[in-house]
Amino acid sequence: MTKQKNLNDQASFSAPIEDLQVRIAFLDDLVEQLNEQVARQNAELVDLKKQMQFLYQRIESSDLSDGIASFDPMSDRPPHY
Repeated sequence: MTKQKNLNDQASFSAPIEDLQVRIAFLDDLVEQLNEQVARQNAELVDLKKQMQFLYQRIESSDLSDGIASFDPMSDRPPHY
């Protein structure tokens, strides 16, 4: 009877331990997937920052005064006045 009780005790302890091991395995996999996603997003963020810097440099280096004519409201009246 004592031997049977030990087997029952071992079985009752091994089931929760196995459940915990399975959960840990799934959590390890999830953490790895999340880590890969964060790495991809970080690379995308770095690329977007480079593109923004490039656009700012183009805007700063362009001469915007060429495209916009000066306007004097007193001398340049629209035709309907």
